[in-house]
Amino acid sequence: MKTNKLYKITKQVPRIKIGIIQSAPLIQFSCDSDFQFRSIHSDEIFFEGIKSVSYCAKVVASKPAIVAYQIRLFIYKDLNLAEEKTIELNRAGYHVHVRQVGVVIQMEDSEIDNYDYWIVSENIDTREQAEQILADYSEFEDAFIIEEIKHKATGTIEIEGHIIENGFIISPLQQPSFIHVSDVTIGIEFHWQHKRKLSYYGELQIGFNNDAHLVAINIVDLETYLTSVNSSEMTSDCPMALLEAQTIAARSTVLATMGKHHYNTDFHLCSDDHCQCYHGAIKVADSSRHAVENTFGEVMMYGTEVCDARYSKICGGIIERYDNVWDNREVPYLIAGIDSKNEIEFPADSEEKAKRLIDGNIDVFCNTSIHQLPPKLAELYSTQDLFRWTVVYGREKVEELLLKKMNIDVGELKDIVPISRGASGRLIYVDFVGSDKTVRVGKELKIRRVLSDSHLYSSCFYVEKVMDQSKDKVKEFILKGAGWGHGVGLCQVGATVMASEGYSYPDILTHYFKNIKIVKLY
Repeated sequence: MKTNKLYKITKQVPRIKIGIIQSAPLIQFSCDSDFQFRSIHSDEIFFEGIKSVSYCAKVVASKPAIVAYQIRLFIYKDLNLAEEKTIELNRAGYHVHVRQVGVVIQMEDSEIDNYDYWIVSENIDTREQAEQILADYSEFEDAFIIEEIKHKATGTIEIEGHIIENGFIISPLQQPSFIHVSDVTIGIEFHWQHKRKLSYYGELQIGFNNDAHLVAINIVDLETYLTSVNSSEMTSDCPMALLEAQTIAARSTVLATMGKHHYNTDFHLCSDDHCQCYHGAIKVADSSRHAVENTFGEVMMYGTEVCDARYSKICGGIIERYDNVWDNREVPYLIAGIDSKNEIEFPADSEEKAKRLIDGNIDVFCNTSIHQLPPKLAELYSTQDLFRWTVVYGREKVEELLLKKMNIDVGELKDIVPISRGASGRLIYVDFVGSDKTVRVGKELKIRRVLSDSHLYSSCFYVEKVMDQSKDKVKEFILKGAGWGHGVGLCQVGATVMASEGYSYPDILTHYFKNIKIVKLY
């Protein structure tokens, strides 16, 4: 079993590493104070930088990481259960072992580990071979290709005539100081993707990713990071109880997922929707600072486990179960429920029930035609566009998306057939029925990616077909849907409405996350 190194913290509050630029040929930055260029691995100082001067780091030469591939079959929180399953699979002829992923967070008087135990295949040399071998594991619904870094990327970086091996850390001589970084991508792969110049507290690490391109990592203490996250994910004019709930959810998520979503990189989380939105100091306001101060060190826990507090913008009325969206394991605090103080039809896991949910103007917290939002948030999240929505695709467009996103030609597309739904009405699996073949797609995120050039709002939708004049071919597919995002855990718009109506942050968190307790960790 392979083990990650111990993750140490300073003065109780963890310092975390956030990937703000994940791949670039060059990185431009400046600092509000004089600063040092120092080694990533030692106290060596290469030279000093001058405040307010713009610097540009460029690759001189580099060598990509040597990567092997594995098939991940299962994820367990319990090592004993993972080892028992491994023995069972090996007896059945599969050559698998346990891979430990995550970190240990050491407190003054205790420690918490967030380890997951992945059951994985032996190493495979190339991705092409891994994709072929993946077919041998077709009986395992959640089988997935992952990477194993055998040798890290190496290279040299040139900056102001200096040549530095493998990377460096920019450390301001005065704190707090802003480090300004150009061309940070926001909304990666979404329709709002764009680049901005952003400013960060803490330090900046520049090195190589596995493809030997440059990566920029903000090294910052967790509490400072949260002052930006709570208002990057939402807006700073949200009610205080919402910002407090968002802060605790974000703090819990960091500690629960460090070293797992980005298990093969030098950073713990990224700064985008894949992990948590983090737009640096530009998002910090007095309200976001107060939310962090009011909840300092507080996390959600289930038993001895810090909760992986998932959240999405608009659930659409019903909160979804974890295993209907991601891997097939029960997460006892991420279960289905209604986003309302009133009774509504639940669950919406059949075609008839899902259609009634989507077509109904139900009284739930995230229905902002009934409940008012703060002005800034209301500008971003229109009920008309997101709580309930309609998308129309020509048949040829869906065929084109299948070819583009999955490299699959089904021939003439005849139908889009729902196979199974979760409690929230979200599709778990759907069949694309063509004249040449039928392709099954799932789970939630794959469905959303296939049915959009970026991402469909959610997989909670039903399909209506419009036939052409001959009645022989489908002309259009009309998708009528609900919500934005996966719908698991906290509904951010619903939680905002709860806060506006006087609910406290413990009320909000215990509404969305079941059987949890709020604990002051440090």
